[in-house]
Amino acid sequence: MSEAAIAKKNGWQTGRWGLLTAGVVMLAFLGGIVWPDVFRLSGVNAIAPIFSDLIAILAAGESDQMGRDVFKHNPLDPFNRPHVYGPWWLVVGDLGLVRADARWLGLLLAGGFLLTAVRTLRPADWRSALMATMLLGSPPVLLAMERGNNDLVIYLLLVAAAWSIVSATWFKSSIASGVVILAAALKFYPVVVLPMLAAMQASGKRICWLIAGTVVVGSAILLGSWKVYQQVLAMAPEPMTIFGYGAKLSYYLVLTMPEHRGWLITGALPVMGIAIWLGWRWRKGFWTMLPTTGFTTACYVAGALSWGVCYASTISFPYRMVLLLLPAALGLRSQSMGKVSYAMRFQWVTTALLMWSPCAKEHLLLLSADESHFSGSWFAWYFLGIEHALALIISVSLGLALLGWLYRRLGVSSIISSAAKVN
Repeated sequence: MSEAAIAKKNGWQTGRWGLLTAGVVMLAFLGGIVWPDVFRLSGVNAIAPIFSDLIAILAAGESDQMGRDVFKHNPLDPFNRPHVYGPWWLVVGDLGLVRADARWLGLLLAGGFLLTAVRTLRPADWRSALMATMLLGSPPVLLAMERGNNDLVIYLLLVAAAWSIVSATWFKSSIASGVVILAAALKFYPVVVLPMLAAMQASGKRICWLIAGTVVVGSAILLGSWKVYQQVLAMAPEPMTIFGYGAKLSYYLVLTMPEHRGWLITGALPVMGIAIWLGWRWRKGFWTMLPTTGFTTACYVAGALSWGVCYASTISFPYRMVLLLLPAALGLRSQSMGKVSYAMRFQWVTTALLMWSPCAKEHLLLLSADESHFSGSWFAWYFLGIEHALALIISVSLGLALLGWLYRRLGVSSIISSAAKVN
């Protein structure tokens, strides 16, 4: 069989399994809309109206057109939430989009996200399709789709930037730079993904010029609305809820819940001990798992950096885990090619366990009658310790892979070898 025929066959296999994966997840999503028990049983905390986060942005656009200061008060939002994102979102009002458009826009966003996600994950056989379905059908992803959350938009933009990076032309490289700036202007945390531009197959000089240009243009845009961004950052949501994720929350749980501290630590320590042992055993695999250039590398770097900075600096709702789909593409694509390493499997399993943990937590914890706190058996707090350990483990493993990539991309090993030869 010729190379062209093999490529055509592989393309058909990838497209077939990708569409099947997207179809299954979309059916689960639509099933949850029609029968709310589907969402409840799967651990998705759905609220009415559907696409409520998208409605908040559309409401802000409408209110802005009326001359209101939406950063202080957004009266058209069903929950009276002020606008807590960048000013560029308000362009929806200039486009004439209103809250009544939320239904079709939400479905369009969910469908576009799913198609992009399966194209990025590229399942090419039943194993990788099952893996992709587990990730895309997980509670955080379904929650993001149900809310119409703008992290889905950021995901789409980061994938678009990664796709543009693959090209060696200045034009497409500039598109990647512009998309990164747009993502940062919309949600701010993507400002940390600039290193993804180094995944381009180009000279170091050209990459440095591209990153420098992106920094200059991006800084000018952000500084032009700096007062607004300061206001947004000051009131950005940091949910102090047991259903959140982040290093801060882990610290607060251990510090402020002495009655449950023992079970939290008992759940976390064995998992962390096993992870440290496996991490040391497969340390070389983590260090070298990421190719120096390419689309998958750009996705990995963007997702790992975005998730890492959010985990370390704030507390996030579960739907922030959609960012973990970007580094997960490396493991799934490697699985399809039969080149998956133990380190990749470790990252994939850890990611899948973390993304499905909200399902168990939703059923283990009970809200008190006055809705002031959650309670549960000893096992609920033991499991919560495991969950927070998983979040830490995946964050550290992503960071280790990023350090290994940066070390090799900068040619540090070559520099050290050259210096040794000279001496």
